[in-house]
Amino acid sequence: MSRRRWSLLAGGVLLIASTTVVATHYSAAPIAKRCTDDAVCFRSTHRTNFPHYGNVYPSNLADCMFAAAANWQTIVLGTTPSSPQVKREYLAAAQSSSSGVDEDLFIWWWKTKGIGNVRVQGWEVLSQINEERIKEEIRQYKAVFAIFTFRRNATVAGRPVGVGGHAAIIDGYTEKGPLVVTWGTTYQMTWGEYWDSINSLRAITR
Repeated sequence: MSRRRWSLLAGGVLLIASTTVVATHYSAAPIAKRCTDDAVCFRSTHRTNFPHYGNVYPSNLADCMFAAAANWQTIVLGTTPSSPQVKREYLAAAQSSSSGVDEDLFIWWWKTKGIGNVRVQGWEVLSQINEERIKEEIRQYKAVFAIFTFRRNATVAGRPVGVGGHAAIIDGYTEKGPLVVTWGTTYQMTWGEYWDSINSLRAITR
């Protein structure tokens, strides 16, 4: 995403209901409970619901980068940062409740100041040569950081999303596509949706 930087990296992208928007999470598409063939399906955790850290309608805090970092910690480290703490850290970094943080500021903050009492060494861009390579990376790292650029008519799990940048965590996949943790829950994206909107895939180093 270095070639396409967003000043609002993502908290402002919401799932859009076709009728009245209500303050509840959209349930994820059905996800297989058991997975016996890693070539077909894989899950790093059986958990499907996560704290949303304000990154959900109606509060729409523009902190998806920080929310994704907290979700990563829950999946990989097994600890769940407190929502008030993550929100405070985001606000300190962004200096605003209505704007996101760009990638450089975000990773610098995570490395030097920490998010949810955790500091990391950095992150690296992963290869997206094909779906099999992406699956290998998800199995290797358990949870990878996905930066999406949602354009007009983009969808997540078949549901429309607003135009803009968005960060989320991918912690598994099925034959349909990747399992994406964002907005407090887990969504079953299709591979078509993924390729239409993905900008970059990152592995966290620690």
